[in-house]
Amino acid sequence: MLQPSQITFREKTLADPHEAADSPRRPEREALLQARIKDLRLHLKGTALERYIQQLYSELESKAISFRPECYLSDQWGCPSGVPVIGLPFYLADPRLHSIEAELSGDAETEREILMYLRHEAGHAFNYAYRLYDTDEWRKIFGDYSKPYDETYKPRPFSRKYVVHISGWYAQKHPDEDFAETFAVFLTPGLDWRKRYAGWAALKKLEYMEKVIQRVGRTSPLVQLAERDLDVEDMEETVLDHYRQRQLEERVELSLREHLDQDLLGLFEPPDTAPASAETLVRAERQSLIQAVTQYSGVGRPVVLALVEHLIERTTALRLSIHLDKTREYLTKLTSLATALAMNYLYTDRFFEVD
Repeated sequence: MLQPSQITFREKTLADPHEAADSPRRPEREALLQARIKDLRLHLKGTALERYIQQLYSELESKAISFRPECYLSDQWGCPSGVPVIGLPFYLADPRLHSIEAELSGDAETEREILMYLRHEAGHAFNYAYRLYDTDEWRKIFGDYSKPYDETYKPRPFSRKYVVHISGWYAQKHPDEDFAETFAVFLTPGLDWRKRYAGWAALKKLEYMEKVIQRVGRTSPLVQLAERDLDVEDMEETVLDHYRQRQLEERVELSLREHLDQDLLGLFEPPDTAPASAETLVRAERQSLIQAVTQYSGVGRPVVLALVEHLIERTTALRLSIHLDKTREYLTKLTSLATALAMNYLYTDRFFEVD
């Protein structure tokens, strides 16, 4: 039987860290990888990030909120607990670093996602600026702010007690995240939240948001600290070491061996019986598959990533093939298989039982 202890974090060498698989070695890229992040002199001024931050400020103004959270470059998205400032990942300040992020992590934020995350972090900052989490009204609606974070939280997909903004049912992780997600939904331009959440228990949270903003939106913040967690100017590590450390922290190894082979054999065609390789299809749809399964299952991205990588590995080893005119059918079945496995893992801490 597959036990939770069989899923372990491990360090894994970055695949071709000095060279992209689809491009020749580039001296400029090599220099970036070897550079200390602090020495890159990254900044917000004049970047696309500056425009996104200004858009965030415009959205705050449109909701009659005078508060403007200070933004700075850091190692990741975040808002220091109790401090109304917003940290943004350093790689978003340089298109070359953004490209490296996409290469080495397998994903990178789109413009839409950057704005979604900014609205979310602005929710944390607004909460801290006015110490809303200290009020009885806030605790009654969202819960206990001092509740410990549970990184292995098990969300209830499609629960109507929470808004839906960041994928993975993120509002369910902690009362503070519930507030931030509710704020982000309230702030989103063009979203009729009354209609979208009609009949949901989450509607009362949005109505609370409207009332509290009417009450404090044009007042001065109670907290005006600008303390930062980790500023880009203090990041001594190289770009390459940053990604090595992230993989050490996030990568998981799944002891699945050949237990899913029969499922894959039933999903695709046997070797040499169809004109195209199943591996090529799965690799081409890798990111879409990871995003879809993560969004609708609520399972953390590192676990879903490891699962998809395993499916690619076994599809390759089995030399499975596909008919090109059945591509949509294969993808539908593969997404269903991966989602079912992820949901089973969510509720049982294992993908399946092994006799």
